[in-house]
Parts: sequence; C-alpha cells; structure tokens
Amino acid sequence: MINYKTIYNDFEKYQEKKISLPLIKHSQIKNIIEELKRKNLFEIELIGHSIEGREIYSLSLGRGNIKTLVWSQMHGDEPTATASIFDLINFFLENHSYNDFKKNILENLKIYFVPMLNPDGAELFKRENSLNIDLNRDALRIEAHESKILWNLAERIKPQFAFNMHDQNSYYTAGRSSNTAAISLLAPPTDFEKSITETRKKSMQVILKIYEVLSNFIPLNIARYDDDFEPRAFGDNFTKANISSILIESGFLRGDTEKCEIRKLNFISLLSAFDSIANEDYKEKNVEEYFSIPENNSLLFDLLLRNLSITKNNKSFKIDIGIIRERKYDSDANRFYYVGKIKEIGDLSIYYGIEEYNLNGYDVGIPQIFLSNNRTKLNIEQLNLLHNEGYGFIFQTKHNYEKDYTSLPINILCYKNYKPQLAVDEYANLLIAKEKNKIYIIINGFFQVLNDSKNRILNGLVIH
Repeated sequence: MINYKTIYNDFEKYQEKKISLPLIKHSQIKNIIEELKRKNLFEIELIGHSIEGREIYSLSLGRGNIKTLVWSQMHGDEPTATASIFDLINFFLENHSYNDFKKNILENLKIYFVPMLNPDGAELFKRENSLNIDLNRDALRIEAHESKILWNLAERIKPQFAFNMHDQNSYYTAGRSSNTAAISLLAPPTDFEKSITETRKKSMQVILKIYEVLSNFIPLNIARYDDDFEPRAFGDNFTKANISSILIESGFLRGDTEKCEIRKLNFISLLSAFDSIANEDYKEKNVEEYFSIPENNSLLFDLLLRNLSITKNNKSFKIDIGIIRERKYDSDANRFYYVGKIKEIGDLSIYYGIEEYNLNGYDVGIPQIFLSNNRTKLNIEQLNLLHNEGYGFIFQTKHNYEKDYTSLPINILCYKNYKPQLAVDEYANLLIAKEKNKIYIIINGFFQVLNDSKNRILNGLVIH
C-alpha cells in the first residue's frame, strides 16, 4: 500500500516551478505545454480555442481501459487545480521510487487533463468567459466555445470518471465549526430528489477514498459540498450521461493565503482517486458514509469584531461586526488589491473570524476625514500620525486617481459629500476606542493597532 505521507513530503520534487498561485496566465501554461511537446512522452492535443482565440489543450497519458477526464479553471479566477495538474504531470513523467505505483495507475487508466478551460477569464482573473457567461451554467445550451469544447471531448473519449476542479472562497467551514473547509467534495446528483444512481454511487465511493487519504493531513478541514441539483451544471449533466463525476473545491487554510498547501492537497486528492479507480477498491466503500462528511457551511468572515458598544440616542448597544475583504485583480498593473466591506452587524455568535477580536468594553465609531493640502505628498510616518488622531480618509479637492484603490494605507475621497457609515454593505472603515482613547482603526477591512509601527493595511480605497 502506498504511503501518501511520503509522497506529500516529496511534493516539491514534482511541483511545477514555472507557475505559482494566485495568478496563472494562459501564456505560462502554453509555454509549459510547448516544452512538454518536445519531450514527446504523452499525447498533447489542441482541442479548440476560446472566444478570444486562446488555445485549449488536452494532455493525456496512460494506456488503460478506464477513461478519466480532469478539467480545471472553468472559472477563470480559480487557478489552484491548474497548478496541481502540472504537478501531477511532472509526477507521472519522473523516474522515482513510486514507479510501481505510477505504473499501476497508467496501465489501468487513460487520463485526459484539460488545464485552464477558460483562458479568457483567467487573463482578467474573473469567473466568467469573455461573453460574461459562467461556463458551469452553460451545460444545457452549450453556447460558449469553451462549453462546446468540453462536451465534444467528453462525447469523443467517453470517460467513466470526470473530475471538475474549482476554488471556493475562504468563508466556508467544515460543518458548524470554526474549521475552514480546505477541500470540499461533491458527487453531483441527477435530479432534484438527489437520487443515488449507480453512476452517482461510484462518485460517492471515490470521494470516500479521497476523504480517507486527506484525513491523514487535514482531518478537520474536509467538507461535503452542497448537493442541490443544478440542471445547468456540467457535473450534474455528466452524471446524467453516466459519467461518475466528482467536484473538488479548493478552499482555505489559515496561514495559507496563496494556497500553496491547498495546491499540494489537490495533488494528493487526484492521485489517491486515480489509485483507487485503478485498483477498484473504492467499490468497498459504503455510500452511507458519504453523508457523514461534514457539510460546507458559510460561517466565516475575514475579520470578526465581537462585543463592541455603539451609542445611539444616548443609549448603548452591543454589536458584533463581520467584515469581508474581496480580492480584485488590476490587469493593467498586474497586481491584486482588496475591497473591505461590512457584511453583517448584530449577534454573530454563530459565526467565526479568520481573524477575530473580542472587544468587550470598546466603543466603535467612524474615522474622521482629513482635508489635505493637495501640494503635500503624505509619507507613511505622517499617515501613521493621522491614524493615531482618528483619521481614516483624506479628501483631496484636486485629484487624478483613475483606479479605485491606492497603495497608501488610508482611503482617498474624491468628492466632499461622501459620508462614511457603520452599515451593512458599506466600506469597512471603523475607529475603536476605550474610555475615549483611540486604540484600533479599521481601514478597508484591515485591523490596525494604533501606535504600532507595523502596517497591516494592504491597500486603501479611492472613493470617486
């Protein structure tokens, strides 16, 4: 029996160093594929082009009778599994101590990889393709080029198993707990009744083998994805077409911001699934155990502030504040930035924070607006002084900001009538004090300790 912990520990030997998360461009994978072509070790096929003309490839290896299809980045801003696919390809190409293990898989399976199904979306780091179509809601109409390419490949190769690889956001937990859902798994149903057909049963059994292996690494961070039937999704329709489909969602682990660990867990997930399919030992699994995997729950905020006091009409009220930070991509500058917003206010005792603070005895209010001299460029030391005085915004009468964010750790106001508020869906900018002494400031959803020289505010916003 293979020791997955050893493979896990050896992962860096196979990791594809030419790509890194969180952003993978089509040109990068195209260059890797061109290098792989020169090695002439397995089949590489151009299976079509995206709406904007970018190449979409199938890379296949193995000579077995069990056809298996794996695709990634159907959503352009979900790149984790794309990296893992190339890590796996390196594993299969290497000559190493796992040769017998590898040989068994490749003698029983023929694996087709489609890395980056949505290269146009990947270019802008957005979910949809260039028509703004969510490809995973296009399995019925099959309107987009990319959707046609996937269906045509499946119809041609007739896979028995399919792996639909995605990323999910960081707000999911494994069950009703504070444990983040690092990997979430789903056997898609074929109807609203969620019937367990023979095809879906096999998906569940393979998932149980993945779950068994992953439990050696993240026993508290594996979840079962919501299995409501989605008649427009590829997984549900593949299952209807008698292809045992498995959804693998790359989630989040605390401290793993760039998903390096999740990338490795994807690698192990697919490898364990291939091994189980090759040996057919998944058939020993009882499908009832599938439902004992903790369900995905959306119970996390990026920042959770507990037990704050707010005053209104001379009365004090206790509230919790849940804040999320949406990561956005600036394609012109080739960089990420964040937009922090207040998601919920009130009793948030059933929720958890990736970062959280108990602020019992502290009052919450709104930072002040500083009227700047437009001729003066403020440096970090001056901005820290402004923070300490309770300023979270700078108003500039003359400005030339074209973007909606700034690298400065403060917000820039471009019109005078903007009134910041402590309200749901408002930008997350707060001032936290105790006995009238300013202690903390929240700028764009980032928690900053006042009088602390360490800046924790990754970017401010430009509010036009």
